[in-house]
Amino acid sequence: MSDPSWDEEAEVVVLGGGGAGLRAALAAAEAGASTLLLEKMPALGGKTQMSIGIMTASGTSVQKCAGLKDSHARHLADIMAMGEKAGVTIDVPATKFMIQECSKEIDTLVGLGLEFSGPHPEGPHGMPRVHVIQPDCRRLVALLIEACEKSGARLETGVAGGDLILDHKGQIAGVQAGDKRIRAHAVVLAAGDYSANHAFVAQVAPKAGLAEPIRDFATGDGHRMAMRIGARTRNMQQVNTPHLRFKEWPFVEPSPGLINAGAVLVTGTGERVKTELGQSIELPDFEDRAADFYIVIDQATAENLAKSSDDHGPGRDGWALTGKPFIGTAPRVGYAYLEDCNAWDWHAETDSLEGAAKQIGCTATSLRTAMGSTPNGALHILGPMRRVLANSGGGLSTNQRMNVLSEDGPPIRGLYGAGVNARLISFMGGHGYALAWAMASGRIAGQQAATYSKKI
Repeated sequence: MSDPSWDEEAEVVVLGGGGAGLRAALAAAEAGASTLLLEKMPALGGKTQMSIGIMTASGTSVQKCAGLKDSHARHLADIMAMGEKAGVTIDVPATKFMIQECSKEIDTLVGLGLEFSGPHPEGPHGMPRVHVIQPDCRRLVALLIEACEKSGARLETGVAGGDLILDHKGQIAGVQAGDKRIRAHAVVLAAGDYSANHAFVAQVAPKAGLAEPIRDFATGDGHRMAMRIGARTRNMQQVNTPHLRFKEWPFVEPSPGLINAGAVLVTGTGERVKTELGQSIELPDFEDRAADFYIVIDQATAENLAKSSDDHGPGRDGWALTGKPFIGTAPRVGYAYLEDCNAWDWHAETDSLEGAAKQIGCTATSLRTAMGSTPNGALHILGPMRRVLANSGGGLSTNQRMNVLSEDGPPIRGLYGAGVNARLISFMGGHGYALAWAMASGRIAGQQAATYSKKI
């Protein structure tokens, strides 16, 4: 290397080895740029590795193969209706762009060898648009890693990005990562959210202070690095409401409809929590309980839940056709029914109240009180669950080329964002947009970074 002040060099450096970062590295390498991806954790995958694996999109080859005629215009109309109901003003041009790019990404990933089930329905949408990765998101990560390596991208783990380095013109010149100064023509930030940055979360969302982050490595490194050099942010005060999620993989969020169907939510001591799941953290004093929770489903309640025999396809739609609750959104199937839970460690079945109490770790007396009586038939115990922050809402402002914008307005030359580090719009509604956007924005950021690097 001609300049001894640099320890290493790459035309494009990607910070973050989750789905968005891997997708960006692949796109940059395929565009002909020498590419280096740095991930601070010992293994690649990040949040994507833990994702349910849902991608919402319209006009895809998966829909066409299922005989569904959908369009981006119908998709936009559904989002507009959701926004009106939520009292949110929709950024139409940005939303159109996001719909188009997320849909394009589905077909790109199919070409890479990824398989999807569905498409599945979802309440707010007039057409089945939920594409579920098969068998789960770990397959997506593996495919991206393999493709990156084939394309020549270098992937390094255990290296955390520290600071962005600018030249005298205020353009990206490189990064400080660990004990190395790495020269770069362009940098893509794909470092995830800040839900585990306790000091920041406590500042912007005091009521969420006791909720655990679902990923303790989500400390907002990309946000911090960009803000230090004057990047504009968007919705940083927004931290998603904590939700109950199962502690073990897959980290399913139970459906609020379970309680209305007759399921009982209890603490680890067998105390009943009288609430709808979606409102549980808003109860007086409930936000102070950092504890395990369980759902108990008796035989009568189980008969009120959707089953695979209710499905008519092409995706899992029995819950939508019958109005009966499902357990939660889940890998492989999209919507998990009780029969699917046998595959996961957070489900147990017993024939007695004593057996259920033992599974939870409480007394049979306390559980009988919580249930209101001694139930007949099989009992299903789902848990433990914890209140967790699954994500933070804010990100870096970008344009449609994924350039990170400065506080003054113009792009910071050579700096790009992907995934949570590319906050183009504030509202989409429904499930499946975060992962779809991580893939689409990663592709765009990588391509644009590679193009820019060739001009330096």
